[in-house]
Amino acid sequence: MKSLNTTFSAARTAATALLVSAVAATTVGAAGPAHAEFAYWLMYNRGTGQCMTTENDPHNGIGGTARFAPCNSGDRRQWWLRATTGQDTVAFSTHDLTSRGKHQCLENAPGGWGLAFLGVCDIGNFRQNFTLEYVFLPDGTATIVYKAALDTRRLSVPYAAGTSYVTIRNDFPNEDPRMQWDQLGTP
Repeated sequence: MKSLNTTFSAARTAATALLVSAVAATTVGAAGPAHAEFAYWLMYNRGTGQCMTTENDPHNGIGGTARFAPCNSGDRRQWWLRATTGQDTVAFSTHDLTSRGKHQCLENAPGGWGLAFLGVCDIGNFRQNFTLEYVFLPDGTATIVYKAALDTRRLSVPYAAGTSYVTIRNDFPNEDPRMQWDQLGTP
């Protein structure tokens, strides 16, 4: 997949606190439209055929986690910024702010929950870092697997049928579509 490098100023949003308080570089995957100074994407999982969202699911009770929902590029709860946080690591920031004016980032929470929790973006929080692993498909295209920087677990589908939680797990190989993510453009 081609990369598009975007440079932005830290003055506009709290997402820039994720990177530093001055000027930082953001690397995003396959080219798509930019919003203001940032390129937001839908994070599409090949195994579920759905996108990652911050929308609460009334049927799943643990709040503050990323979920799956039918892809909707007009729903800003599904917009994610993939920001470079260190050498070979990225973090995923939400588009919408919390009630306290903060962006949230995916987090590999402690305690073995296996859920992709949302925490306030913090460049010093290594639980928010993910590495990229590329999977090349027989048709010559590629997709991405996101591995938590602190362990071998990767972003994936729900553990149990009927739940919508995005999980961080390691029980499928990278070649399994349930581990594979594509970035879709937003309007």
